[in-house]
Amino acid sequence: MHHPTEKRSIGSAGEPRRRRWRQLFLWAGGLGCLLVSAPIGWGYWQLRGSLPRLDGELVGLPVQAAVQIERDAAGVPSITADSRADAAFALGWLHAQDRFFQMDLLRRISAGRLSELFGAAAIYNDEQYRLHRFSALAERLVDGLPPPQASALTAYTAGVNAGLAQLRQPPPEYLLLRQRPQPWREVDAFLVMMTMLCDLQSKDSLEDIRLGRLRERLPAPVFEFLTSRGSRWDAALDDSRLAVPPIPALDGWRWADLARACSEPGLAERSTPVGLAWLAPRPTEFLVGSNNWAVGSSAGRDQRAILASDMHLGLSVPTIWYRALLQTPLLDGRQRRLVGVTLPGTPVLIEGSNGRVAWGFTNSYGKYGDIIELDKVTDQPDFYRTLDGPKRLERFEETIDYPGGSAVCEYEWSEWGPVVAQGDRSYFVHRWIGHDPSAFDLSIMELEGVDSVLEGMQAANRAGMPNQNVMLADDAGNIGWTISGRIPRRPAPPLGLPLDGSAGEGVWQGYLRAEEYPRVYNPADGRLWTANNRVLGSEYLERVGNGGFDLGARARQIRDRLREQAEFTEEDLLAIQLDDEARFLSDWRRLLLEVSESGEAGVSAELLEQVRSSADRASVDAIGYRLVRSFRTEVLVRTLSFLGGVTWTWDGSDVPWASYGGRLLVEDIAWQLLEERPDDWLPTGYASWDELLGSALQAVEESFGGPGRLAEARWGRFNRATIRHPLTMAVPQLGWWLNMPAVELPGDNHMPRVQAPSAGASQRLVVSPGEEERGIYHQPGGQSGHWLSAFYRAGFDDWALGRPSPLLPGPTRHRLILSP
Repeated sequence: MHHPTEKRSIGSAGEPRRRRWRQLFLWAGGLGCLLVSAPIGWGYWQLRGSLPRLDGELVGLPVQAAVQIERDAAGVPSITADSRADAAFALGWLHAQDRFFQMDLLRRISAGRLSELFGAAAIYNDEQYRLHRFSALAERLVDGLPPPQASALTAYTAGVNAGLAQLRQPPPEYLLLRQRPQPWREVDAFLVMMTMLCDLQSKDSLEDIRLGRLRERLPAPVFEFLTSRGSRWDAALDDSRLAVPPIPALDGWRWADLARACSEPGLAERSTPVGLAWLAPRPTEFLVGSNNWAVGSSAGRDQRAILASDMHLGLSVPTIWYRALLQTPLLDGRQRRLVGVTLPGTPVLIEGSNGRVAWGFTNSYGKYGDIIELDKVTDQPDFYRTLDGPKRLERFEETIDYPGGSAVCEYEWSEWGPVVAQGDRSYFVHRWIGHDPSAFDLSIMELEGVDSVLEGMQAANRAGMPNQNVMLADDAGNIGWTISGRIPRRPAPPLGLPLDGSAGEGVWQGYLRAEEYPRVYNPADGRLWTANNRVLGSEYLERVGNGGFDLGARARQIRDRLREQAEFTEEDLLAIQLDDEARFLSDWRRLLLEVSESGEAGVSAELLEQVRSSADRASVDAIGYRLVRSFRTEVLVRTLSFLGGVTWTWDGSDVPWASYGGRLLVEDIAWQLLEERPDDWLPTGYASWDELLGSALQAVEESFGGPGRLAEARWGRFNRATIRHPLTMAVPQLGWWLNMPAVELPGDNHMPRVQAPSAGASQRLVVSPGEEERGIYHQPGGQSGHWLSAFYRAGFDDWALGRPSPLLPGPTRHRLILSP
């Protein structure tokens, strides 16, 4: 028998070696973990260095008196200041600390300086914007500001740069791009405004040239039919209806002749920036959005006026708007509590309530620019003809710098504006408010102090800003609508076609005076609404013009909802904002069922059952809705394919009308053709209209793989949020961290709840001025643009699910004092 000590002695020579190997492996593993974790830890420390300080006091700042910034659990700030300039400083501080990269992109887009950040991939975008010389215009605007506006802008700019400097590290995007943020300048606020203007209006009006070419090539009755101003969906505030021309006989023309006339070389191509995907414009029919409406004291709860507004735009991370509450004296010294949304890069409250008046915006889609055609002078290509004799184009050269190189671009300007296209014998120039320094200022700040709807309408009419439908409500129960921004005074109604500059056409006679603007005040039924549609009748069109009004289906559904009840609360108006009923598609659903019964298309009973049972709403589980929607697209593409195809990448369909800027009412054109079914308008390749419709219906089922596969047609499967941070376009692997959740979303175009994967309600606001405590607010992302911030996604769930959330900030969680 061996003694236990002998057992320990057996293998005593190998044990130390095993122990040493184990120690070596542990040391090696620890070193490996250190080598891996150290960079991660260092990177995390670097990223956290750009998070703002939320509590305490900072001294030595250029403010007149101490400014208090309180934040709630979602990071929404309440600013308390002793002057409007100090409030502007604090707002600039917050914008810089939470959203500086977003601000930087907004100023760089219109300045044509994205290439400095993103390299050669952004050159084409920059080329398109450099044409407009926005940077030079912004310099002139700053120099011309009246003193009160200038002081607010100066204070805001100082706040931006102070807030940026206080961060221990630059915002995280700059670390990844290996760049340093450039200081903010006063001109940058106007560059931000110009970027927004380009998102809301056509900066080149090339659709006018295309329509002009159509007018030249088509018989006059055909052109009038295609460009009808009236729609069966019209829902104007004055119930005006415009005549719809009948379908003309082609008189010897064939469908192929139409296609040839619409596709021959010479139609101008839109200058679409393609280098950066998130900046590329989408076809107009799928872009239009924004709703606002108001109920007066006769229809609001407790005889209160209530405003509802949801601005629809492209969605990205961070979200466009920055919420804020400002308790401050105004520029005139009166004390107010302002609550609503601000635009990072500017010092003003864009939309919200001042306690006495609330206001909201939708894009007006009027005609605020004209294409002027100028004859070239033979043998002198730099000259164009005018009534005063030949004049020479002015040439500008722009150098676009980017890491590793530069590109030089040349541009030509006439006395009316830049050359946006040219033919063999003509220059096409764009006369546009976006090139006019008298069309921009910061007068929107006057809305902060108005005491009534009437005062608010006058302030909106004077404001130098993008032309918007302004909806207002006040604490006395009044409601009103008007248009903001400058409206050109023209010698003739705007037709949206090229004007003969050589004959003196296209000369503006300044701008309309405020008292000449269209207005509606306290209508008899106490209800007002806009949804990018034609708002009033012929006189309105003669003054404002048609820059691509929405069809009117959204406006009609909102109008009808407002007429279904005698009295409304804030929650009732939110319910209209979230309305996804598919009233617009009801005729298409009926037509689909008729086609199936005619025997022209052999489709499954499963498809028909889904159409009968789930086509009434654009809900996430609806299969029938998507089938009917797809049927509409298939029919439209076949019926209107003579207009030429433009691919729309959201659903892969070919949309032939997109390049005309929403100026063709394709829904009405198609329905007139489908109801009358004229033989000479039947597209080539079909023996009858029934065959065309049957082909479209068969294509719908085939596109989803046939019977048994229709579960894949759930609307939510298709309409899934794709709200991305710009960096994930270049580095998709960051998407799980930086993008908003890819949740399924209800809603679609042509209904109040406008929703696409990356476009929709950029905010929702419902408020009765003076009772902001009952107000409701949504936005599709948080206050902060910093990935590590607790405020990065705060609020997204309420927006996606439609849960009511308060307009006013909640209890204070953080308090920061900015002191002199």
